[in-house]
Amino acid sequence: MPMPTGTGFFISPDGWFVTAAHVTSENGNSDGPQRSDIDKAWLMKEHTAGIIGAMCQFPELLYVLPRYDISLLKVDFPKNSNKEWLKGKTEFPFIPVSKRPLEMGEPVYSFGYPLSTGIAKKNGSAVIGTTQLSPRLTSAIVSSDLEKTNIIMTSGDTKHYVLDKALNYGNSGGPIVAVETGYVHALCSRFQPVFVPQMHMANEKGEYPVVMIPSLYGVVSSLENQEILNLFEKLGIPISD
Repeated sequence: MPMPTGTGFFISPDGWFVTAAHVTSENGNSDGPQRSDIDKAWLMKEHTAGIIGAMCQFPELLYVLPRYDISLLKVDFPKNSNKEWLKGKTEFPFIPVSKRPLEMGEPVYSFGYPLSTGIAKKNGSAVIGTTQLSPRLTSAIVSSDLEKTNIIMTSGDTKHYVLDKALNYGNSGGPIVAVETGYVHALCSRFQPVFVPQMHMANEKGEYPVVMIPSLYGVVSSLENQEILNLFEKLGIPISD
């Protein structure tokens, strides 16, 4: 049965599809072993009146860039052209990629499926599954164009952005879109937890508990990293300034 694992989106009309590498791995780590059954997966969305939830079959995992937490899949249009949502179309709808750096304070929004759940129960020889998705559009600003700083910074350092809004697990792999252009500049890769010491609860030894807030900021991987842009250009994926 289909289970929600993360978010992804098309970045070209011929079927290049991007998500986070930790979404397609076996252990949930960007550098972990990648699943061997991706070609059996479905790309799904919520099923509402007039919109079929089952979107695409037969995705092929072709490129993984663990350093940037990005997986690049290819979906064959002819094999999916019989789907209801693609009738009358000759290509996939997609979000154009921009290589323009985001500015601190710039408004963006993300889309994803945080808080989604899936349950599978065995009933005799059959497995009955139910899935509940939680589509969310989140507005934010770019809080920082640096996740952390070192004494010496180079142009080869991995580029991330920090958003001033919390993103959660189902957001992983979802697009970060600039309000100004409607183009995608980054994808959701991970979260920034905060540990808050509870000093008022210290014991006689001076020890005190710490409360973890799972996600105070969203950390997103920039698509302007040169290795990513080089791969996109090689594959003919449209890139805007």
